[in-house]
Amino acid sequence: MGKISSLFIAIVGIGLMLLAGCERTPADGPKKVRWDRDFCESCRMLLSDRHYAAQILDAKGKYHLFDDPSEMLLAFANRYNKDSAAKLYVTDSKSGKWLDARKASYNSGHLTPMGFGYGASEKAGPDSRDFITVLTLLLAGEDGAPAPQKTHTMPGSHNMADTDKHSHTQH
Repeated sequence: MGKISSLFIAIVGIGLMLLAGCERTPADGPKKVRWDRDFCESCRMLLSDRHYAAQILDAKGKYHLFDDPSEMLLAFANRYNKDSAAKLYVTDSKSGKWLDARKASYNSGHLTPMGFGYGASEKAGPDSRDFITVLTLLLAGEDGAPAPQKTHTMPGSHNMADTDKHSHTQH
């Protein structure tokens, strides 16, 4: 009986060492959204429209979900812009496929959950705008987007106002 218990302890010990040696890989890529269950970080509405969802993956591996691409862009500018490792994702307004928000093209005129009107696309069209242009317009309150409550500068600037609220035209 002594050999069996020694063998069992040795196997358990080896298993624990193998588990301890495995590092958890950091998160990467967009999080799988639980539609109609996950909440938007900004407005607390449920994420239900697969064509206008967005998310930020911060440097700590934490996901921040949004029900409108513009809410994610404003949250990035207001809270996460100093996180150079942050990854931003938006869904394609036609296919629902997740895209890199910084590489996506944006068009106004969409009926988005929060009424900002910007839909993302993988391919640029004649009226498309890039990430920085849309962010600039949102921060300025142009193109039907509500103006932020505080003065802002572009991400990367050291004078970014520290706010996590913005006004909405629709709820």
